[in-house]
Amino acid sequence: MATSKFAELKEKEKQARKQIVVESALTLFAKKPFYEVGMRDVADEAGVSPATLYRYFPSQEDLFNEAFLQDISLVSEEFDQMVNKEKPATIEEFASKFVGHLIENESSFQMMAYLMMKNDLKKPVIGKFGSITKNFFDSFAHLLERYGVETTMARLHSHSFIASITGILMTFKNHPKEEKSLPKDHIMKLVKLTASLYNEQLIKS
Repeated sequence: MATSKFAELKEKEKQARKQIVVESALTLFAKKPFYEVGMRDVADEAGVSPATLYRYFPSQEDLFNEAFLQDISLVSEEFDQMVNKEKPATIEEFASKFVGHLIENESSFQMMAYLMMKNDLKKPVIGKFGSITKNFFDSFAHLLERYGVETTMARLHSHSFIASITGILMTFKNHPKEEKSLPKDHIMKLVKLTASLYNEQLIKS
């Protein structure tokens, strides 16, 4: 019994230290793109040696994947709250929140695009990423259901809508403009236009 409790305590301590590493990585990602952050940078931020860091995360990719999945998982909870409150969010509010977060959090956007495009992700990462993206699809589908859209159609439109606004972001994120604010403004105009089209087609007045 004592041995079991000791092993449980050691595991909790290990997970706590691992979480400190992840949070340190996220702190750095908030300051610069994730591909500019090295393992030594994270080790310094966390106050551990690089060797210790590699005990928790065998590769840089493992660390980056875990950091992104935790970050986006927290955001998905905010969307659930938007959908489930007494007066649910509008399609435009949902879309603006989704795209706005990715615009303001460059590293989250870069890591999401990386995971979406990479062909040889490890199965645990694929499973976690799939589960999180499913949460976004389910949240938006539930939002449509709350506005009277039939369940099967809500799911189809959810896939279509999330793919549409993600595509807008990926298409115009780095579009050359003289002023830095212009690409963001253009993206949000297109997102709102897309939201209005779905609203007119789907939402019963």
